[in-house]
Amino acid sequence: MRRVSRATRLALVPVLALACTGPVAVVAAVTAPAARAADCPASGGAAVPRAHATGDVVLRGGGWGHGLGMSQYGAQGAARLGCDAGQILTRYYAGTRVDRRAMPTAISLRMLDNGYRVDVAAKTGDLTWDLAGCAPGTVTPSGQPDCAPVQPSGATWQLRLDDTGSQYVLWDLGVVPKRVVWQGGRPGQALRLRHSGTVLRLTTWKGSSIFLDRQLRWDHTRFTIAEPGPGTGRIDGVQVIESDAAGPAMEKYLWGVAEVPASFPAEALKAQAIAARTYAAKRAGRVLMPTPADQNYTGYAKESEGTDGVWGAKWRAAVDATAGAVLVSTSTGAPVDTFYSSSMGGHTEDERYVWGRDAPFLRAVDDSRWDLASSNPAEKRSWAKGFSWSTIASRLGFERVTNLSVPKRGASGRVQGVKVTGFKAGRPVTAYVDGWDVRQALGLLSPGFEISIGRIGGPAATPLVGDWDGDGRDEPGWWRGGAVALRMSDTTGTWVKRYRFGKAGDIPVVGDWDGNGTDSVGVFRSGTWFLRNDQSGGVADVSFRYGVKGDRPVVGTWTKAAAPTGAAAAPGIGVVRRGRWLLRTTASAGATEFSFRFGRAKDVPLVGDWDGDGTTSIGVRRSNRWLVRDELTRGPVTRRFRYGTVTDRPVPGDWDGDGRTGAGVVRHQTFYLRNPVGGGKVSAILPFAG
Repeated sequence: MRRVSRATRLALVPVLALACTGPVAVVAAVTAPAARAADCPASGGAAVPRAHATGDVVLRGGGWGHGLGMSQYGAQGAARLGCDAGQILTRYYAGTRVDRRAMPTAISLRMLDNGYRVDVAAKTGDLTWDLAGCAPGTVTPSGQPDCAPVQPSGATWQLRLDDTGSQYVLWDLGVVPKRVVWQGGRPGQALRLRHSGTVLRLTTWKGSSIFLDRQLRWDHTRFTIAEPGPGTGRIDGVQVIESDAAGPAMEKYLWGVAEVPASFPAEALKAQAIAARTYAAKRAGRVLMPTPADQNYTGYAKESEGTDGVWGAKWRAAVDATAGAVLVSTSTGAPVDTFYSSSMGGHTEDERYVWGRDAPFLRAVDDSRWDLASSNPAEKRSWAKGFSWSTIASRLGFERVTNLSVPKRGASGRVQGVKVTGFKAGRPVTAYVDGWDVRQALGLLSPGFEISIGRIGGPAATPLVGDWDGDGRDEPGWWRGGAVALRMSDTTGTWVKRYRFGKAGDIPVVGDWDGNGTDSVGVFRSGTWFLRNDQSGGVADVSFRYGVKGDRPVVGTWTKAAAPTGAAAAPGIGVVRRGRWLLRTTASAGATEFSFRFGRAKDVPLVGDWDGDGTTSIGVRRSNRWLVRDELTRGPVTRRFRYGTVTDRPVPGDWDGDGRTGAGVVRHQTFYLRNPVGGGKVSAILPFAG
C-alpha cells in the first residue's frame, strides 16, 4: 500500500493536534504541589465498554485520531481524579521531564500557500500596510503616492495581483463598485500588514476554496509574490508573531492555540500548554501550519472565547503559568515528539505500530481509568465497524483476503502492524500494514482497534466436506446463513477461503458441478437447486427444480457415466423423502431415474464411495450407528458400525485421497476423521471454526 507522508498523515487528523515534545517532570511553577502525587490514581486497569457491529470482519476500537502520546480527554479525566500536569505528561510520554528553556523570539504561521486572494476586515482599529524597502511618502512604480496605505477600522480590503501577476493590488470592498486603493511592489518585494494589538479577520483563498479563515491580533502578516505571471500569479502569506512589550512570541502564539476546551481542569490545561509549547519550540525557525497539521491556531477567537473572554482568560492563565516549560528527554535533554489527539479510548498506541517508526517516548499506555473519568463521548471512546471480506480485500489492495489479524492493544507483537493474508496476482501474499494505513483505507476513527472475525462454525452452522483444491482429498468447511468458509491446503500451508452464497433457510450441497476437478457449494431451497461452479459469491450458474420442501438433498456419482477426456464425471443429484431415495444421474430437472427405500424417516442420509469402485452409494446414520450399503438399490446393510456420539454430526469424506470414503463426525467446531469406513480409532482431528 502507498505510504502516507508524515505531513499528510498529520493533516488528516480530525480536530486534534500533534505536539512534538515529551512529558513532564515536576517543576514548582508548572505543576501542583508534590503532596498531590498520592492523590493521582493509576491511569489504567479499568474495563472500557465495547461497541458492537456485524460483518464478516469486525474492527472494534477506541479513540479518535492517530492514537499516539497524550489523550486530551485522558488528561481531563486524570486532572479530575487529582493528577497534576507533570504526572499526566510523564505517564503519557516515557522517559521525559519538564525543563525551562529559552524560547524563540518569533513564531511564523502559514496563512496562504500559492493562493490568489486575501480578504482583510479591520475589526478593532486601523491597519497599516507597508511595502518592504519603500519609505512612506515616496511614489510607487505604479504612480501611487504612498507605500504605507492605512486601512480604516471597519473597512474590508482585498489583496490580489494585477493582470501581469507581478504587482500587489489592494481593493476596497466596502464601496460599489469596488475600487483600487493602492497598487505597487514587484516579485521578491514583501508587502506587510501590521496589526499588533489590533484585531482583524483574515480570509485567504486558494483555487475556488477558502484556504484559512482566522482572527489575528499579533503582530504582522507578510505577503510575497510566490509565482509571478499573467493570469497565474500566486501569493504566499505568513503571520509573524514577535516578542515585544505585549509578551514573549511563544506565549502570544499559545494564547491562540485552540486544542482543548478551556472548561477542562487547570492541570489538564497546563499539560496541554506544555505539550503545545514543546511542539512549537522544537520546530523553531520553521513555518508552522495553524491547523491540526501542526497545531490548531485560531488566534483571537481562542483568546476571546466565552462571555467577556472568560474561557480565553483561563486558557491564557495555563499558558502563562507554564511559561518557558518544555518536555525533554531525561537521557539527552533534547525536546521530544509529544503527539497528542483528542481521545485514545482507553489505550494509546506505539508509534512503531501506527507509522512504522520507533520513538522511545511514544509507547503504548493503558489510560482506561483516566478516560472513563473524562467527558469523552461514548461513540468516540468505543466504536465498532463491520466489513465483508470483499470490501476488506478491495480497500487493502488484494484480490482476496483470507485472514486479518493484529495482537491486542498494548501487546509487544502489535508493533509489527496488521497482518493481512490473501492473494495478489493469483499468488498467496502475507503482508504487515501500519495501523494508520489500515485506518485510512477502512475509514476508521483511529488505528486503535482490534479485529474479530465472524467464525461461522458451530451448532447453528452446517458442516461441509469437499475437495476444494482438486488434490483428491476432502477438506472441512462450514455454511451458515449464506456465509461459506472452506479450509484450503496448498504448498503455502492451510488457509481459509470465505465468501457468501445462498441465504438463511437454504440447505447447502457440495459437488463438482462442472467437472473441473474441484468441488464448490450450491444450495437447495424448498425444491429448487441453485448451483455455482466457482468458490465465490455471485449468482447461480445453474438453477432447476427437483424435490419439494422438506426433502433432504443428496449429491453423488450414481453411475460410471463416461466423462470427457481429462475431466471428472459431473455428479448427479437426488432427494431423500421419509426413507425413500429419488435420484437423477445429472444435476438437472427431469424424471427420477432411481427410486427405492433405504432407512427410516428420521435417519440422517449419508452418501459415499464406500468400496472405492468409482460410484457413490448410500447409507444412513441412526443415533451413533452407521448403516451403509454398497449398492444403489434397496437391500440389506453391507456394513454397520458405531462412530462418534449421539450428538455428533456425520461428515463422510475421502480424507487420505485413496478413492474410498471414510467416516467423520463434527463435535462443536472440531472434525474427527477416520480413513476407513468403519468404527475404530480416529485417524485425524481437525479443529476448524470457519
